[in-house]
Amino acid sequence: MARKFRCPKCGKRLVVSQAPGQTTVCKYCSQTVTVPETATEVRAPGAPSARAAPEGGSSVAEEESQEETGMDTVMGWLALYLPSWGTSVVLHLAVILIAALYTWHNIPAQASYDYDSQIVSQQQRKTIKRQKRLRHDTTSRGRLKPQPSSFVRQFTQNPYPDVADNQLEELEVIGVGGGGKELGGFEGLGTGRGGDGFFGAGGDEANKIVYVVDRSGSMTDSIDYVKFELKRSIGELGEEKEFHVIFYSSGPPVEMTTRRLVRATERNKQLAFEFIDRIIPQGETDPSMALERAFAVKPELIYLLTDGEFDRAIVELVKRANVEGLVTIHTIGFLYRTGEEVLQQIASENNGEYKFVSEADLATLVR
Repeated sequence: MARKFRCPKCGKRLVVSQAPGQTTVCKYCSQTVTVPETATEVRAPGAPSARAAPEGGSSVAEEESQEETGMDTVMGWLALYLPSWGTSVVLHLAVILIAALYTWHNIPAQASYDYDSQIVSQQQRKTIKRQKRLRHDTTSRGRLKPQPSSFVRQFTQNPYPDVADNQLEELEVIGVGGGGKELGGFEGLGTGRGGDGFFGAGGDEANKIVYVVDRSGSMTDSIDYVKFELKRSIGELGEEKEFHVIFYSSGPPVEMTTRRLVRATERNKQLAFEFIDRIIPQGETDPSMALERAFAVKPELIYLLTDGEFDRAIVELVKRANVEGLVTIHTIGFLYRTGEEVLQQIASENNGEYKFVSEADLATLVR
């Protein structure tokens, strides 16, 4: 009786005549194997088939043998490779794929970045306040919105609105050098040919001068006039004089890069004009830090200009800084009288003059 079983070494199907427990040599892998007790008894090779084959066809045993030959090849391949490196590769690929999917699924979305600008916020608050005043107060600050005339623009390098530097031709400073245009001054403020200070507030006797000028958001509509007059005043200074320019709003002041008094030479004047043209109105009205900087450069005269009103603490600040009374302070109220009382007090306590510049004064800028 023949018996069949699979070779435990190579997985091929064997048909042998040995009894279970006896050994035999696999004809496929040439390894010695033991016939297992579970080996199946089969018809011996050459014996007649238990079932007759149909006429002109193969026997059932032959068909089973053909089917088993193909199966033997597959099972043999699996038996040889899968238990070793094949299984390891498949498992490792599965682990890597699962880890990649998990990592991709749990990547957090990048949070959006909200840009916050303190300057924009300040300007918005200023605009909202001015809109409220326009709605509820038609007799005081906020009613007048003078538009700079074409004449004023002719002598300023900044475009409208005043936002940044530009590429216009170099400004021919009024009152400086030959060929300058002869200009009129404000009515009651001098001739415009020297000797009338800043907006007619005097100052011929001083040799060290600091201009402290308001650049708050409420100056947006009228700052071109101030820039024009500031350039005119600086342009007419003699070279024996020294000057410095400081603009203020809320927060730290903006001053000339020298941060000190400089000689009124042609070069320094031109640098000052370029600095003035870059100024942009924004923020609230707070001159405290600007005044501290002005006193720090040790001037003889300070021009203080604003279109708003100050806290009365500014009066005490000036009093402490000028305790010896060595500095004269001329104050200028520009277009609005809301801060007139404090400006008058600062001027009177510091040997200065107070000057109010009205809309009518601006109309007589040229004559």
